[in-house]
Amino acid sequence: MKSEVGSPAVAFALEDTAGTVHGLEQYRGRWLLMVFHRHLG
Repeated sequence: MKSEVGSPAVAFALEDTAGTVHGLEQYRGRWLLMVFHRHLG
């Protein structure tokens, strides 16, 4: 797999636990930490 470090992220949106949808575009130009983890349940 080719490394894409430094390339723009693919546009996507995710829903939080309160039902609010957050799109990556909302955070353009700001620092953003995304943490993904596998749900074990």
